[in-house]
Amino acid sequence: MRSACLSIAALCLCSACGSSIVSTPVTAPAPGSHIRYATGPDSSRLAKARLVSLDAERLIFERFEMDPMGRTGDWIQDSVPTRSLATLQVRVRRRSHAAQGALVGMALGAVAGVACAAQEDEWLTPTDGQCMVGGVLGGAGYGALIGLLIKSDVWAPAVAPSPPPEQEPSVTLRR
Repeated sequence: MRSACLSIAALCLCSACGSSIVSTPVTAPAPGSHIRYATGPDSSRLAKARLVSLDAERLIFERFEMDPMGRTGDWIQDSVPTRSLATLQVRVRRRSHAAQGALVGMALGAVAGVACAAQEDEWLTPTDGQCMVGGVLGGAGYGALIGLLIKSDVWAPAVAPSPPPEQEPSVTLRR
């Protein structure tokens, strides 16, 4: 029963934890920063990479690719033109989910406490109050511990350098 409750709590917590986006833009991401970018009209398909350099002409990055068997991988360097970037985001930090885990754990612990309190009185059976307090506090503790182990990224939009405007070739007339 206890392992089933913990499994359900972990599943609920994992489904509630996702990455978040900060609205304050980052002016210039530094080389080595973790980035997400999208090109073309579909800006919802973000690719993750590590920034090598960013200038007005190109975004140069490294992305990790696993071999077909999934045992090892290599960092592959690639680039895209800055003009084709639809979205550029930089990871600003990672956060844990201890508070969310504690809340999910408290709820599941309360359910376990009610189940414990519904048992028949036998020798060394805890009282109803002990069942509820133990279930809620134990569930909150386990949930907070699981939430501390689950990390998600916090992303901020980055401002890519704008390319210089294309100039028309000028013709100079001489007399």
